[in-house]
This record gives sequence, C-alpha cells and structure tokens, in this order.
Amino acid sequence: MSDPELIRYRIVAQHTGPAHPGAALLTNYAYGRSVEEAVSKARKALETPDGLYGDQGLYRVVEVVEESWESALRQQEDARRRYLTTILEAALTTVRGREVDDPDGELLSLLDDFFTRAVVFPDPHTGGVRPRPHQATFGWTSEPPGIQHASDPGRALAQFLLAYLDHHGLAVTNPRDER
Repeated sequence: MSDPELIRYRIVAQHTGPAHPGAALLTNYAYGRSVEEAVSKARKALETPDGLYGDQGLYRVVEVVEESWESALRQQEDARRRYLTTILEAALTTVRGREVDDPDGELLSLLDDFFTRAVVFPDPHTGGVRPRPHQATFGWTSEPPGIQHASDPGRALAQFLLAYLDHHGLAVTNPRDER
C-alpha cells in the first residue's frame, strides 16, 4: 500500500440466516482512511447479486478492527483490563463480608505492591536498572529496590488472597518473627 494515510481494517461479517448454507463468519480486509470508508470498499467489492452483501443480504458486518501495531497493543491492553476487571469483580464479590479482621499491615502492603506490579500494571516502562541473573524479577525491574507501589486493584487482590488463605485455615508467617 503506497498511501501512508490508509489504515488496514479487518471486517468480520456474520451469516444472517440459517436458510442459506455457508460459513457463519467471514473475514475480509480493506484499506481506508476511516472505518466507514473501509467497510464501504469491502461492501462495494463484494456486492454482487448473489454475493456476500447482494440482494439476498446473506451477511451483515458485526466487527471492524483497525489492523496496526498501535491498535494491536491497544487491543491487548483493553483485553488485559477487561480480564483484570473480571478477576477483581469476582474477588470483591467473594471477599465481601469475609475480610480478615486484622491483617498484618506490612504483609498487606507487600502483597498490594506485588499485585500492583505483577497483575495490575505489569511493565509500565522499560530500560533502567536490570536485575542481576541471581535476582528474582517481580515486575518493574527498572525500579530501585525498596520502592513500593499500591493500587486499589492491587489492594483488593491482596485482601482476596489473605481472605482465601484465612478461609482455608492457612496463615502467612514471617520467619523473622519466629526468631
């Protein structure tokens, strides 16, 4: 494609009726400056009397997705956020009313930091300090040691884990406390 302003779109069409045999979903690709232009081009190319979008109207467009490097990253991030939201909603529903009465503040803070780094905001930036081969890496490896991060979702996941362990009669112990 020679025009850098044109964007590649993936256009998914769904079969409209069971009376006609054929694939349930068909995927076509078209270039355009907008979603509307790309769909219009795909329809025009496939609009014949017995074609996809012909007189019989065998298919209807159900999804149009921009196919670019940036859109792929955005779609991955949106999917990660939807997945995280589903997990958090389930965690909050499960824990509500079953919270641990007096959680260890330091433990809760460490777990919050872990879930914030590993699940909520994995790898927010790159570069900087790299771990040595013998060091474990828990998210954000460019951060100097000792810096903790917190987030509401990270705290919710930390509380969920503590409530889950408490529900099963398990307790987290700190070996330093037993000395």
